[in-house]
Amino acid sequence: MYLAYSGFSFYSTPYDKRPRHEDYRILKPAGDEGHAFGIIGSLMMLFMLLYSLRKRTKIFGKFGSLADWLDIHIYFGIIGPLLVMLHTSFKVQGLVAVSFWSMVAVALSGVLGRYLYQQIPRDITGEQLSTRDLDELKNELTERLKSETRLDKTQVENLEIDLAAKVSQDSGLAMSLWSLVSDDLLRPLKIKRLKHKYSAQLNLPPDLRNQIFRIFLDKALLNRKIALLNRIQTLFHYWHVFHKPFAIIMYLIMIVHVVVAVWLGYVWIF
Repeated sequence: MYLAYSGFSFYSTPYDKRPRHEDYRILKPAGDEGHAFGIIGSLMMLFMLLYSLRKRTKIFGKFGSLADWLDIHIYFGIIGPLLVMLHTSFKVQGLVAVSFWSMVAVALSGVLGRYLYQQIPRDITGEQLSTRDLDELKNELTERLKSETRLDKTQVENLEIDLAAKVSQDSGLAMSLWSLVSDDLLRPLKIKRLKHKYSAQLNLPPDLRNQIFRIFLDKALLNRKIALLNRIQTLFHYWHVFHKPFAIIMYLIMIVHVVVAVWLGYVWIF
């Protein structure tokens, strides 16, 4: 945001008038800063591939958890494209435009991929939980509800029903995705309404009431993940089918672009 704001005067100038702008020599794609944006952004997108190496090979052994590697992958997948956008100075033409829009598609689909990834139950290392692990986790949450709350059986059942996600195992893939997103978007309003509804009934201190709602919410989300596990895994599969071709196109054209730029003498400050 800072870089975009500081260069806004140049980026908002019409293309035919940019050569006369005072920042043209540093912010144009071949300028000192503009070229640096492209180099750093491209390196970040190359570093994104390290996550795939860590996940599919033993090159890095067990260095770092998959979850941490994924966080780095996502960080580079956000900052890298943003720097490349500044490198283009928002002027995209020719073959590079194909790589640019492929990059945008990869970045945007990556947001969806991260969302779907979070819907698959995993442990702290990022490994998917087995059915047995899910049952144990569900039983653990049930025991916490019994031991840490002062609610009777009827109140527990009512709260579980009210907080349960309105999703169906029989709905199509598109409807399943929509139900997931809408449930997450509307959940803060639902929780606020239910806290108001049960405040008088529960007659509990605010801290304990919030703790109870957190446990109920954890169990509701776990039940949703279990119910839609097969659907989510199918969606994740189709996401890979969409995500990978655009990534391949992006990398291939990016490599061609870099090779041609170096061949023509655009070697930045080196």
